[in-house]
Amino acid sequence: MKKKIKEITSVFSQDNPKIKKQIDKVKEKGHQRMTILVIPHGYDSSFHFQISHFTILFFLGLTLGLLSLAIYGIVGSNNTQTQINQLSKIYGTYFDTYITHANQLEEMKEEYSKLNENMLELFTLIDGNDDELLKIPAEDWIESSAIESLQKEEKEDKQLDVGRKYLSEIYELRQLKHRMDNYQRLVEANFQFLFQRSDILSRSPLFNPMYSYNLTSPFGMRKSPTTGYWEYHDGLDMANAVGTPIYASAPGRVVRVTYSNVGYGHHIIIQHDFGFSTLYGHCSRIYVRSGQEVKAGEQIAEVGATGNVTGPHLHYEIFISEEGKTDPEQYMQAGVY
Repeated sequence: MKKKIKEITSVFSQDNPKIKKQIDKVKEKGHQRMTILVIPHGYDSSFHFQISHFTILFFLGLTLGLLSLAIYGIVGSNNTQTQINQLSKIYGTYFDTYITHANQLEEMKEEYSKLNENMLELFTLIDGNDDELLKIPAEDWIESSAIESLQKEEKEDKQLDVGRKYLSEIYELRQLKHRMDNYQRLVEANFQFLFQRSDILSRSPLFNPMYSYNLTSPFGMRKSPTTGYWEYHDGLDMANAVGTPIYASAPGRVVRVTYSNVGYGHHIIIQHDFGFSTLYGHCSRIYVRSGQEVKAGEQIAEVGATGNVTGPHLHYEIFISEEGKTDPEQYMQAGVY
């Protein structure tokens, strides 16, 4: 094998007479010169110069090379521009979406800031316990906690290059989420208070027992319309025509349906939650029985003129187990129906 390689090397070696002769012929032709005569138009004089074949081949090769590079550059530029246009279109769409979401994030931050102020104000209005507020972390802690969690995620995110970070809006959104999570206990405290108060109000005697009436005698001291003497009137006299519907002012259980000849005539007593009871007197007709459960706003009777009266009306009382009888007008004017 080595012998064959040596033979081939010797054949193509410059020491080979035939190869050397061919190289000499190429050199000779390459060094031959051509005379180029240049005659400018309109001038009598002319000039000429000589150039070798090697030089002509060199400039010809250089021209062809530059032309090839130019064509390659133009084609590559067109392809690059096409890709840039496509990427620009995609980027433009995402950029518009990014701007929209960034604006929405700013609106969310403003709305939450207002909501947070309202919740804090509400908490103070309901005499909230300061211990509940102490459970809410400081803003600096919330911000650092959000940043720390995001930085941890960035290290674990394989789609991010080393040293790269998320967009600033992601940090702001995470901080807002942390803030909302930590203020959740404040929302729950307010909700619990409002839910309890709503439950209390819904079971308190705040519903008007009649839709329309003429208040003929208020709660408190008055001159008796039958005897003419001063007396303590422990309810409201709400006048209207016989047969006008009377409604339960709160949900409860009927504990008495009875008749008093010298007092309230046909009357009803309903027991409610939280120690409230209500009395509906001088009825002409009664639609409930003792022990029956009634709802707020449910019709229980009709206006009449039974018992000790001077005309058809409803005598309406509210009394509390520990405090006794109270002015019904204060409850009726609460504005809860």
